[in-house]
Amino acid sequence: MNIQTLKRELSAIVTGFEGVCLVYLFGSQVEGVRGPMSDHDFAVLVERGIDGLDVQARLAHELARVLGTERVDVVLLNRAPAELAYAVIAQGKVVYERDTATRVEYEATVLSLYSDFLPYLRAQRQDILRGDDDAQRVRRYRAALGRTERTLGQIAATGRKATDRV
Repeated sequence: MNIQTLKRELSAIVTGFEGVCLVYLFGSQVEGVRGPMSDHDFAVLVERGIDGLDVQARLAHELARVLGTERVDVVLLNRAPAELAYAVIAQGKVVYERDTATRVEYEATVLSLYSDFLPYLRAQRQDILRGDDDAQRVRRYRAALGRTERTLGQIAATGRKATDRV
């Protein structure tokens, strides 16, 4: 199924779901490396106060029915780590958006948070590549954990502000 057809089908499906703001298609279906075992990866953003896990499960079921395959994964962006949210918006395709303003605000928030979090990710990767011993890593990770917790607190506060406006 091509992207335009998928957008039409998804729009019809999503109208039956309360609080869905955005849906992205990402992964092998977008990157052009699909094979016989490839699944369809979707990411959904829902309004604050909506049971995202219920939407996630029901949307996966409906997408599997429409696509004619059980190889469907749906990620809830409201609970996704910064790295995954960034990968979705950077490499995925929007297949449903309730309104452009919500999408632009969400993507700007993710880009900002990811750029804030990136130095910590790079430091962790460098530790792994350096082969530091466990004691050195523990000290460094404890320090990084404090910084990460502060950043995650800011992310949560920003996310609440974004979904409050939806």
